[in-house]
Amino acid sequence: MKKQKNSNLNIWARYGILIIVTIVIGFLANVFLYIPVPSLANVNAWLGFFGSIIGAGIAGLVTLWGIEYTIKNTLLNVKPVIRPVRTDFFLYDNQGIFVTEKSRSVLVKEFSEKEKVYFSEMDKYDYVIILNDLVEEYQDREWGEVFAQVDADNLFEEIKSICKSRTYGEAFSDILNRLPEKYNDGVGEKLAEKIHENFRRKIVYEAMSEAKRQSFVFFWLYNVGAGNAIDIRIAWDFSKNYHKKLCNELGFSENEYMQMLSNFSLDRLAIAEADIMLNTNTDNKVKAFVPNEVILFIKYLYRKSLENNKEKNTNNNALVSEQEISLLKISYTDIHGQEHTEYYDVIFKMSSTFDDSYDYKEQYFYLKFNKNDRKNIS
Repeated sequence: MKKQKNSNLNIWARYGILIIVTIVIGFLANVFLYIPVPSLANVNAWLGFFGSIIGAGIAGLVTLWGIEYTIKNTLLNVKPVIRPVRTDFFLYDNQGIFVTEKSRSVLVKEFSEKEKVYFSEMDKYDYVIILNDLVEEYQDREWGEVFAQVDADNLFEEIKSICKSRTYGEAFSDILNRLPEKYNDGVGEKLAEKIHENFRRKIVYEAMSEAKRQSFVFFWLYNVGAGNAIDIRIAWDFSKNYHKKLCNELGFSENEYMQMLSNFSLDRLAIAEADIMLNTNTDNKVKAFVPNEVILFIKYLYRKSLENNKEKNTNNNALVSEQEISLLKISYTDIHGQEHTEYYDVIFKMSSTFDDSYDYKEQYFYLKFNKNDRKNIS
């Protein structure tokens, strides 16, 4: 609060200086431009002179009052409002559980558009397998003999040539166009289809491995007010035990619950985040990372849901509906030094997308933040 008082004093000091300077300038202008010649002046001339000075002073004061009124009702009342927004996440289970901000399809699309095709010598054996599978699939038909005559080494070198310096997305298009030109009667289309699927598996593995290596996932904070926000501080508060209620509904025993918390702590999680400055951040938003402890908690919920499915328990209904798991406290400072605090209930919901292609079982969940008018956080 001291910062705000000092800021206001500085504004009033500048305001006072502006008044003095305006009056002095007006007075000096009148003295040098309009002062009557003493030998020729009469009473009316002197009255007009001093009247102009007084009039200029009054006009200046009225103008400054308008400036002061504008400052008080705009600049001094400009306040930031920081609001977290609902964020979607995806959980994948394949040789370990990991969480991403984007779905597999989006990750694969982005990877195929930015990464250039890479081949190793080991990839050559993929083409041997592709041709052997096609020969076996069409062994009783004419295509079987055609595929048997295709040389795997030559095909591999041809694909490498087509894909040279191309992204995966560009290479897909070229392969689909050029193989049918060389191999007639549908043979080229079938080869292109199999090679495309081979590329697809390779891309999925690379894209998901890259996502798995990411340390954090994020949610967005928006400044929906009209002023800059600095020194943003975030606290996740689990002290109300909303998460414990969810665990109970999901079927956690007391031993399972304590075992889970022996691996991480859900004590208040404080995180310092970047400032949100108007006019310097085009979208007036900033990323805040979800604490690892929160992600670990969600992973344990998922594992428990798998156990319930295996044992045919119905406790998984607890994840079907929205559940409050925490209280989020966001504190920040405005440009006048005044501190503000906002409270939000953290709402969680998880559901399966029923997509387990390429051996990645996919779950979808979101974190939503509902405004809470509580005045304190314990």
